[in-house]
Amino acid sequence: MANSHALRNGANTDMQPTCGGMDELPDVTDVLKEAEQVIRQCFQTYALDEVFLCFNGGKDCTVLLDITISVLKDIYKSCDIGKNLKVVYIRTKGPFVEIEKFVQEIKMYYGLTLKVTEGEMKETLQRLLEKDGILKAGLMGTRRSDPYSENLQFVQKTDANWPQIMRISPLLNWSYHHIWSYILQRQVPYCSLYDKGYTSIGSTTNTWPNPALAHKDCFGCVTYHPAWRLSDASLERAGRGSSVKAPVNGNGTYHNHSLTSTINPCIRNGDVL
Repeated sequence: MANSHALRNGANTDMQPTCGGMDELPDVTDVLKEAEQVIRQCFQTYALDEVFLCFNGGKDCTVLLDITISVLKDIYKSCDIGKNLKVVYIRTKGPFVEIEKFVQEIKMYYGLTLKVTEGEMKETLQRLLEKDGILKAGLMGTRRSDPYSENLQFVQKTDANWPQIMRISPLLNWSYHHIWSYILQRQVPYCSLYDKGYTSIGSTTNTWPNPALAHKDCFGCVTYHPAWRLSDASLERAGRGSSVKAPVNGNGTYHNHSLTSTINPCIRNGDVL
């Protein structure tokens, strides 16, 4: 697998975890084995074209995608199996430029045939099932620490008031630091926003660099450690909210770069659901 840092627009290609980083990240052997078993069970139960993977450009679903591709390569003995996996990119309202660029990079990196959709998850799922009637299961990058997810099961049907499909969540027992341990040790590509202090990414209107990662550089300017340097996982979503939380040079302002009309035409005009 190619070096992930070379793929990320604007990332520091020389960055390597040093003190307070890689040595303190947890071993992923057990949770990885568990996730692989859940994914294998999924594809023993359902045909490849009956399953889709939900992708939003974030760290969790990127790890899920990488593991799923690895498992499918083993099952089907094919190096280009990515083109046959149904991956649905759910674009948030007000997406980051960096997320859109990363989606294109990940599409090329894994050789994906990407479907694009927008809107709330419930209505998006309804449109997806109406357009592709053979779908029976969806792979999700949900972890138990995510809101309203602590009691989820690995394989669970959607609620009665939702479009009916089996929800497959292989990463339920992964922690924030498991995710970063896997990404850094396996050199998995990730969005460059995570190098700028973002730890949980939504839209440009509700996401800011995590204040827990703020520090002053040698010139006294406020900057941010990368996401994997966050020591307290309970603060993962501390940069989320409608108000600006991220200080820059002491003035308490931070400007996100929205995509609006500059969405990559390869994504905007592609296979949109």
